[in-house]
Amino acid sequence: SNRERLFGIQVETLGAVEAAGEIAALDGCDLLFIGPADLSLALGIVGQFHHDKLWEAISRVADACKRYGKSWGCVAPDPAFADRAVEMGCRMPTFGNDIVILRRGIEAVKGAFASQFEVT
Repeated sequence: SNRERLFGIQVETLGAVEAAGEIAALDGCDLLFIGPADLSLALGIVGQFHHDKLWEAISRVADACKRYGKSWGCVAPDPAFADRAVEMGCRMPTFGNDIVILRRGIEAVKGAFASQFEVT
């Protein structure tokens, strides 16, 4: 487990998008990872995950990765986002963070056992 490591750099700002080619060219960098929530904030389109401006930025990162033979990943806030990212070459989509996944699990349990959570 200590012989191979995956080294990724997060892309969450306009500066990082503009430098995507330089970042992807770095020796030892295996992956650029896009955080769409923070990137949408940086682009002035907070939470608009299907906005053209966000996808233009994602495309720039994807193109830089392709040019330098690097992979890219992203957090996919919904299935349509994941589909589009994978179509553009995303090799590492994730579907939430630890807090979001835990919350979804708790909500599923609460829904399945709703009668047990009723206050009498």
